[in-house]
Amino acid sequence: MLKAVGLFGGRNKKSPPLFKDYYAEWITTLKSTLLPSLHQSLSDTSPSSLPRLSLHVDALHRHFQSYYDSLDAAAQNDVAQILFPDWRNPLEKPFLWLADLHPYLFTNLLRSFLDQDSDDDDDDSLVVQFGDRPWHVATAWRSPSNSLAQKVEQVECGLRLMVPALAARARDAQAAFVERVAKNWGPFDGGKKETAKAVMAEAMEAEMEEMVSVVLDANRLRRSVLAEIIGATSVYQAALFLEGLAQFLVGFRNPELLAQFDQCKTPLTKQCRLAV
Repeated sequence: MLKAVGLFGGRNKKSPPLFKDYYAEWITTLKSTLLPSLHQSLSDTSPSSLPRLSLHVDALHRHFQSYYDSLDAAAQNDVAQILFPDWRNPLEKPFLWLADLHPYLFTNLLRSFLDQDSDDDDDDSLVVQFGDRPWHVATAWRSPSNSLAQKVEQVECGLRLMVPALAARARDAQAAFVERVAKNWGPFDGGKKETAKAVMAEAMEAEMEEMVSVVLDANRLRRSVLAEIIGATSVYQAALFLEGLAQFLVGFRNPELLAQFDQCKTPLTKQCRLAV
């Protein structure tokens, strides 16, 4: 609705760069610098490997935190460019919720590591899965602590409360916009276009302010979930989790995967609808 009305219009010369340009640089840094460094540290067997790995985990976590800081700034500058991201490719869009990854993706990824304990019945499966990585890395997710399991449940409980609440706020903002415009549209049928335009702009501005607030709260939730996960896991567990998350994001830009997706007869969004 925000995009259709066009309240955000053209950008002047003093406007900040489009968020898509920032994201392209951010994902390049993730793929070319941070992820390879993390890979190397996870395979390191030297005595100094743990402090070095801790530094790489912190750097990667800060990279994600800086991303959400920039996403906040982009929302405050022009929320339409991130709520209606035509620059996102078709692989990314099904995973988006209020401008970015759904926070359930973080907890589902974490659960996939926790479930490895029940799937890995013998040591050979770990050797196949982790290759030549040190044993303490390969077994990092075996027998997770009770405190970690409790933390995951707490985080998921919070998401079950916050996600529907944020979604409801977004729906209510759009409903209020439609109601306000429809209520005042009748009196302007006589040709008072400027007055009608002013009412439309006022209603849109109110919706825009609420949507910016919703996006900021959604980003705060995503930041919080990541911080909770990193804080509750060991260095090796956090490294493997962040590695998995980074690989997931980088995979969206894989040319071969995109080419295979383009050859699919049924769009992924349609498949999702049929599955529901």
